[in-house]
Amino acid sequence: MRGSLVVLLIGSLWLAGDSSGTAAEGAHGPNLVPNGGFEADTAKPGFPDGWTFGIRGEDPLLKASLSPAAHSGRRSLCVTKALGRRGTALGSPTLSSSPMALKPRVTYEISAWMKIESPFPVDTVTLRMRTNTPGFRGQVGFDVKVTREWSRHTVALFTEADTTSGTLVFETLGDLSDRIYIDDVTVREAGAKAPPSDKSWHPPARAIYRTDLTGFAFPKGHPRVERTAAEIEEMKRGMAGHDTREHPWVRDAGEWLERPLYFFEEGSRAAPDGYQCPVDGAWLAPWAKADGSHGVTCPRCGKVYTTDAHKNRAREVITRNQAHGARVLARAYALTGDEHYGRKAAEIVVGFAHHYRQWGGGKRPTMYVLNECTMFIEPCVVAYDYLYDSGLLTPEQRRKIEEDFFRPAAQYYAPFADSNGRMNNRGAIYNSAILAIGAAMNDKELVDHALNSPYSGFHPMVAGMFDADGFSPEGMGYHTYTMSGLTPIAETAYRLGINVYHDPAYRKVFEAPLSVMLPGEEFQRSDYTVAVERFTEAGHLMEFPFGEDKVARACRLPSSNFREFGYGVLRTSEGADHIYVGMTYGPEAMWYGHEPNRQFSLVLYANGRAMTPRGRGPTYGDALAGWAVTALGNNAPTVDDMDHWGERSNSRLLAFETAPRVKVMRASNDAAYPGIALDRTLFLADGYAVDLASARAGHGEHRFDLIYRLFGKLSCDLPFQARKGALGAGSGYEDLTDVRSARTGEGWSADWRQPGDSALRLSLVGMPATEVNACTAPVNASSGEFADADQKETVDALLVRRWGRGTVFAAVWEPYRDRPGITWAMALPVEGGEARGVGVGVVKQGQPGSECFLASYAPGRRRFGDIELNGKLAAGRWRNPRAAPEYAHLINGVLLKRGPRSLEASKPATLYVEQLAPGRLLVKTGSASAGRLTLRRSPFIGRLPGPVTVERDGQAVQHTERRGAITFQVAADASYQVSGVTDWQSMRLANEAAAAPEPKPAALPDLTVRPEPGPEGPLTTDGTLAGKNKIANGGFEVNAETHPALATPWERRSSYYATKLGNRHRYDGEVARSGRYSLRIRGEQYYQATLRGLAEQRIAGSPAGKTYTFSAWVKASMEPTRVRLVLYGWNPKWGRDFEGGVSPEFTIGTEWQRFTWTRTFGPEITDAYAMIMRPYQIMGGDVWVDDAQLEEGAMATDFAPDAWSERVQKETPGTSR
Repeated sequence: MRGSLVVLLIGSLWLAGDSSGTAAEGAHGPNLVPNGGFEADTAKPGFPDGWTFGIRGEDPLLKASLSPAAHSGRRSLCVTKALGRRGTALGSPTLSSSPMALKPRVTYEISAWMKIESPFPVDTVTLRMRTNTPGFRGQVGFDVKVTREWSRHTVALFTEADTTSGTLVFETLGDLSDRIYIDDVTVREAGAKAPPSDKSWHPPARAIYRTDLTGFAFPKGHPRVERTAAEIEEMKRGMAGHDTREHPWVRDAGEWLERPLYFFEEGSRAAPDGYQCPVDGAWLAPWAKADGSHGVTCPRCGKVYTTDAHKNRAREVITRNQAHGARVLARAYALTGDEHYGRKAAEIVVGFAHHYRQWGGGKRPTMYVLNECTMFIEPCVVAYDYLYDSGLLTPEQRRKIEEDFFRPAAQYYAPFADSNGRMNNRGAIYNSAILAIGAAMNDKELVDHALNSPYSGFHPMVAGMFDADGFSPEGMGYHTYTMSGLTPIAETAYRLGINVYHDPAYRKVFEAPLSVMLPGEEFQRSDYTVAVERFTEAGHLMEFPFGEDKVARACRLPSSNFREFGYGVLRTSEGADHIYVGMTYGPEAMWYGHEPNRQFSLVLYANGRAMTPRGRGPTYGDALAGWAVTALGNNAPTVDDMDHWGERSNSRLLAFETAPRVKVMRASNDAAYPGIALDRTLFLADGYAVDLASARAGHGEHRFDLIYRLFGKLSCDLPFQARKGALGAGSGYEDLTDVRSARTGEGWSADWRQPGDSALRLSLVGMPATEVNACTAPVNASSGEFADADQKETVDALLVRRWGRGTVFAAVWEPYRDRPGITWAMALPVEGGEARGVGVGVVKQGQPGSECFLASYAPGRRRFGDIELNGKLAAGRWRNPRAAPEYAHLINGVLLKRGPRSLEASKPATLYVEQLAPGRLLVKTGSASAGRLTLRRSPFIGRLPGPVTVERDGQAVQHTERRGAITFQVAADASYQVSGVTDWQSMRLANEAAAAPEPKPAALPDLTVRPEPGPEGPLTTDGTLAGKNKIANGGFEVNAETHPALATPWERRSSYYATKLGNRHRYDGEVARSGRYSLRIRGEQYYQATLRGLAEQRIAGSPAGKTYTFSAWVKASMEPTRVRLVLYGWNPKWGRDFEGGVSPEFTIGTEWQRFTWTRTFGPEITDAYAMIMRPYQIMGGDVWVDDAQLEEGAMATDFAPDAWSERVQKETPGTSR
């Protein structure tokens, strides 16, 4: 569980809005922040009373002072930064209020008005309330996005039971900003109501199933944790007539009889390093010797590592392995009665008991907490349980094990489960170990904690952590991980005589994932095997989902919408023709854990196979993990070649409706890219899907991309031309290879042919100035249980690109086997243009007429060709414009009309009508659509050819007939069959359901990125830096150590909207190729992944029409490490231009090497930037850069000092070292 997820998991802070809206209803009382308006400065003129400004290190260029640019009153606080100070090693400043008194279990509204001055449109500020509550629960923070206009940012804090005081802190103050302004800061009490997303506040007691242990008594005899004695006897009977030594339990134990054991004097600690070989990324194998020496060895290259980090890793793995050995040996003893196995198992557990407290056990974790519970404590408890009645342990040894090992562990992890594991996946893991200890030691208090603790116990967890649908708020990966803790709890409790399978909330935990998984997929098979037996035994019949009919069973499932999580699945047809389309619209990623969702990521299944790779990373340290979390890696739209913002943001679900002939879901989002409104609609019809993905900017022009990644061999008739280099230098663009481009303004199609008789055709409706980029893209998992189909490393992809204020990518996805059935996908002309809506008509071979799909992006009535719509969405199939539709579907609207026939509603509703047969109609209502329905006859029919009947679920529905009209009452989400009507003119619903309030669209902020000023220095007549070398400070001799009062032109970036996610750089006076200094980009790691880091600067002068060669000398602390050189330009229409400017990845070692990259800039490019990039990779080391040079022409020449550095050093001599 990553610390950044604290808000979601403990629910103490939630974002209420980035505008003037309030966070919590009823915020009242005085402002608890002293001098929140920054008006008083009596103690230090120019700086506000009651506030503290903290700077990490000495940074004379960074300051905070009062400014007349106020939101209200006379002044605000302004934090000023300087060029070259963004994201350097000194870090970001903090602004802290005076301490304030808080109450426990109370919601507080925290609000601040902020704006930035920056060439970049958006920056991130962290609001954090540091309270007296210990641990991460007392350090609750949330990121808010600040733009160039004054805006109010409001969050809400729900305090813990022990909270009495706090300090409000502003962190990461303007990593990208030149100035950030803060004003009108308030903290006000808003009542005792917990936020809707709060997971620390358990559900009402009546909603929680509770195991009453009042009369509980432990069963006699052991074992009872992993197996009972009866189960062991049943296993023995199953082996009758066979050699017991062939049983896996016994076979696995043999090697442990001869293995030497090591009980280290020093324990281990949780650490993210020491796992993999920095040379080849292989997992390191631990070793130890009798003399106590230990370390790790690479199984590939044979290199031995004995640093403290590697020795720590060796101790943890060896200790865990021996705990596993104890369980293996004890199992063999239980099955065979051979004391050789039992004595060796006892030796291991007793040895740990003599060292656990010495390692700090009971006071701190002795290794990574989750590993300690699942891989150390539980295996030892299971072994002890098998040995309990064996007589192989003396009373003193049993006392030692229980009192110096198990009880201290339980005493530490029980409260830890209620804090660190509170209502999240960790609680299940901790309590699994706690219950095992309680079962083995006859401790009813521990059993009660594991089952009933209101913050982490089994029953409150399944009722409170999982949403109403039974799904984990942390996505599929952590749903399964949580189950890996819940299942052992349920089974150990069962062996104690406690049946938790009566808890109705627990069943949903098993049912929810089945609606999300693709047909044929399996997971947690053993858990489902047990659960089916237990639920059925408890009287709640449950069928096994992973039998021989698993595909057919999954293909019969209906469409599903997990509204609380934010994931929708549309399904149509059964068997071989089944199609599954899934789309995310919630804040959390579905297919990998602890990551913000890339909004509108899409998954397609058809022809009995996955068609698209899923956004799914196998492990934190997998080579594909960096790609898997990008928007490109999730088939999601991107803007200006940057990823979605890192914060978790909900999209707004606009529709999820299912009807027999068409299913639809639609969501919108304006937070993935502040200032850009994204919208994606998916229609699933008979044999194909229609995908309408729109993006609309509030200001300026932008570049909009949508990638289509599918398995199979790509074929497309567009005239592609090879393209130099990658499409970009970050956000996954650098991972797209073999790029070929074509331009078109017409409609076009492409086919992917998979192995066997499966294929898919993608047809895009024509739009002006469309660039289509064919490329090779990574899959999201290339091996293991999470691997994508066919175990391939790459897939063929098309990245479609457009420019402007907005666009709509209108596409038809048609799976087929022999040949496609769609002959034409056409755009319907929209009244008011594509900014108002989009319409697509689809023509299928051999079928007269067309099927039409409409999406409106603005309120009001408008025409889509000859179809009128006043509503969100519509679909229908007409043989000709005057004929009655085969079906028509109005979604969240008041009018759908074509020719003489219409669907109408008094207020927004969802209506569906289908001609089932001559004289028989199907009428279906959607959500929030109930009332009196009137079906009027066609004026060409003189009378109703009675009799007319109306039925719902086979039961007659009362109706009235008058003047050729039929009227009857309808409920929401209900279907009716109307017989006796041969033709109809209109259907109108007098809607009585409460209409959902339509939020007023917020004004979109200006997201235009503006070029920064270049370095000042001696310039030539064309504005470039004088001399051959156009890079300022190319030798890195001007820095905070040599010239502390002067800013350097080098900036640190990971991407221009989230600098905090990358590595920081510093100037190194110990390593240099020439001179005294070099630039050092540290190899900072998250688990085994080394994060992306880079440094860049804007080049003085116009690059239009010029050819530049960029060169730099680089080396690394270890081999292999990767670097790229990038020359990108600035196009004033839409921002960054990487055309031909991204080098391939260069692999470097510990010796200095020079690399070069050349680019010619087009006439439209107004500015140029040079970037040195250390890309995402597994392992690798620090990177040093020196003697960087940019020169005109296509060849690199010897390095020459730049004029800017020479001027600075002459005018402001540096400090001596």
